[in-house]
Amino acid sequence: MRRPLRTLAAGLAILSVGAAGCGPDSPPPRPAIDISRLDVGSYPTAPREIGKPRFDHARLSEGQRLGGFIPLPMDINPRFIFQPYSETGPVLAFIETLYSLNLSVDSFKANAPGFIAGFDGLAYSENDVSIATSLSNAVLLFADQQSATSAAATLAQAIATKQGLREPVGIGEHPAALAFWKPGTQELYSFQADGPYVIYTEVKDQAKIAVGTTDLPAMVSLVQQSLDMVGARLHGFRPTPPDKLTDVPIDHDGMLGRSLPRPNEDGWRNPPGLYDRTGALNLSSDPVRDKKLFDEAGVDWLVYNAGYLYRAESRKGAQLIRDSHSAPSKLYRRIDPPKSLPTARCREFRLTDVVTNRFHCTASYDRYTAEVWSNQLIDVYQRISAQYAILAKAT
Repeated sequence: MRRPLRTLAAGLAILSVGAAGCGPDSPPPRPAIDISRLDVGSYPTAPREIGKPRFDHARLSEGQRLGGFIPLPMDINPRFIFQPYSETGPVLAFIETLYSLNLSVDSFKANAPGFIAGFDGLAYSENDVSIATSLSNAVLLFADQQSATSAAATLAQAIATKQGLREPVGIGEHPAALAFWKPGTQELYSFQADGPYVIYTEVKDQAKIAVGTTDLPAMVSLVQQSLDMVGARLHGFRPTPPDKLTDVPIDHDGMLGRSLPRPNEDGWRNPPGLYDRTGALNLSSDPVRDKKLFDEAGVDWLVYNAGYLYRAESRKGAQLIRDSHSAPSKLYRRIDPPKSLPTARCREFRLTDVVTNRFHCTASYDRYTAEVWSNQLIDVYQRISAQYAILAKAT
């Protein structure tokens, strides 16, 4: 087409849009996406029905649900705003052993009979973890109060022995807390039974460890703050009776069924699952930003599977998440999206890092925003394309 004809065609297109009723405040029309042309590789592109879970899957779902009733570290103390990178799959809900306890599965089971599921949150006071204070809170749910009380004592003793913690420490207004430390170190470990729960709190100050100084009152104060808030929030949680766990649906409004299934090579990551807004913030590497963003966008659910799938209040909210989570920065440069999915936002990590994946893409469809990452460009394109196709077919 010659240039004058191209200009005329463009003008007619604009007139056509105006004639269709688009006023000056109307958003520009979205590019039409032909999902049959998307390169999805071997990834599935159809939504799924999530059936009745097996017992261990139901336990894991209970732990993920529990995450919605545990405060973020930054809610306990505003210093703790740096959370682990989400791409590496932080350990959150668990059913075998708590990673930070450093106990084998067999040792954990021997010390915690009646354990159902747990949820662990972790954050740092500094971006550089080598000089940061860390605050870890885990809540372990047991079949009954007796099991929790017994496990608090046996786990506390097991950790005290393993870590060489010789001196018990009183935690202010929490006389039932079993806390230990090794004099001369800046680490404190605490276990407290609270109904059917065991609340495990761990505080480490790497800067003081490095220079060989201690401040036990500061650690005790932080553990007390944590126990106060965690205990108060847990009052709102209603545990599912163990014999009813498999009767509770693990999906919500088809969210899990809309998510891109995780490939086998991602099997090392934190288990897939569904989180409410509070639980989702535990997966964020920037919870201050995302707390504000989730409120503005109206996020209510997040699925963690082959990537993240957010549900917002509206299409506009979904686009807010897409654009915020794909913004270029000092560490990320913008790259082209897949050719058949021009509405996606993609970027590349500028540095070489064993923790952070090189490529990252987001895309929104209706109320949903997908976020995926990979060290291979073709793979991240195929993931975001397949997730988009699933969302398009689910509506």
